[in-house]
Amino acid sequence: MGSIWNGETVIRRKRRMGPDAWKIVLEVPSDGPVIPGQFCHLRIEPSADPLLRRPFSYWDAVRARRGVSHVTLVFAVVGRGTALLARKRVGETVGYLGPLGNGFRGKPARTCVLVAGGVGIVPFHHLVRRFRTLRPPPRLVLFFGGRTASRLYGIGEFVRLGVEVHAATEDGSRGRRGLVTELLEERLPALGGRGLRLYACGPDPMIEAVVEIARRRELPCWVSLERRMGCALGACGACVVRVAADREGGWRHSRVCCEGPVYDARRLVLP
Repeated sequence: MGSIWNGETVIRRKRRMGPDAWKIVLEVPSDGPVIPGQFCHLRIEPSADPLLRRPFSYWDAVRARRGVSHVTLVFAVVGRGTALLARKRVGETVGYLGPLGNGFRGKPARTCVLVAGGVGIVPFHHLVRRFRTLRPPPRLVLFFGGRTASRLYGIGEFVRLGVEVHAATEDGSRGRRGLVTELLEERLPALGGRGLRLYACGPDPMIEAVVEIARRRELPCWVSLERRMGCALGACGACVVRVAADREGGWRHSRVCCEGPVYDARRLVLP
């Protein structure tokens, strides 16, 4: 996992990303590498309320100067912890632990198809920026779904990065009306099969649908799972998922915080 830093970080920038979402930049006194798909665990308040830290994927991570990095997080307000974080001001601090977990590794395929639902878009910004440094860069195609257009967080930033973007919203306010996996099924044949790899991050029903598509079409697929985490260090066992065991037909529990959150879809045992 590389070098993990634990301590207080300062909020350097903050801006709204939508009616219910924010982007914040933290100054972290560490310049260790962050692999796309890894996450950090934030203690929102110094008190024991809320008691548990919250996990956040990296939107971006750049070295600011020797010994200091700026990490960018994008999050939606979904509960008490994220509501408290959204009320934080520039100059205030949060407790930081990271980077944690295993991210997206290995060389990309000629065509990388990213499938995101809601805040599942977050790790893909970091991944796209990493892919764009390669020569030649792969073809990048994003299928992005949300309930409404306002929940297609940062979609314009992917367009500016040169990503081919296809959107789906459940209310039809942008792109195709319906689920992003339905849009993926429609457009995937035109992308060809050889030299193509799927990447997915979003709610479990979306992940399950993407994995089913990948298996049916025999496409390699990497998924980043969203889970609530108690400790994020593998001790509490609150974030487990079923994966194939070594013995044929068997399975075991895998701790998403330390073995994931990114998995080869072939390993997952779906409900």
